[in-house]
Amino acid sequence: MKTPPWLATAIAGNGAAVLGGQKTRAEADADVIKTVNDHPGYLADLGATEALRLLSRWVAEHTSGGDLFQAQMFPDLPATLRVTPKKASEVASMTAHDLDSARNILWARTENQMNGAREAAERERAAFLAFYDKVRPLLADGKTVGEVLPGLAAKDAGAESAA
Repeated sequence: MKTPPWLATAIAGNGAAVLGGQKTRAEADADVIKTVNDHPGYLADLGATEALRLLSRWVAEHTSGGDLFQAQMFPDLPATLRVTPKKASEVASMTAHDLDSARNILWARTENQMNGAREAAERERAAFLAFYDKVRPLLADGKTVGEVLPGLAAKDAGAESAA
């Protein structure tokens, strides 16, 4: 569900007030909650969307293909699988082509998940190591990161202006 403009405005305004020191986080939270409560239609839509998501999950978890052999022999295999991005089919009624399609959909989906997770983890590590390599050597004599960052920023700014 897309964030409505009135909510985006309330979030941005209150977030900026928190960052600027004009409001506490609790005050901003209260203002955003009040704004949401002033739009009961939004709450109803949000509640309906969540209820439908829960219904879909329940149906998917409790679907039975009616094939007890499949359930007994392959208990971790769901009763239905995607054969196209938008179409699921009961495993018990799949043809060879359907089963090949299900494999291709599953492989593509899981490969994207694994690659995405690996890339995100590698980016997180790289960002931390870049930070660590610059900051850690400066943390002598009980200094904190907050104490050394201004000097590091000034040093980096001087190096950029010299270039």
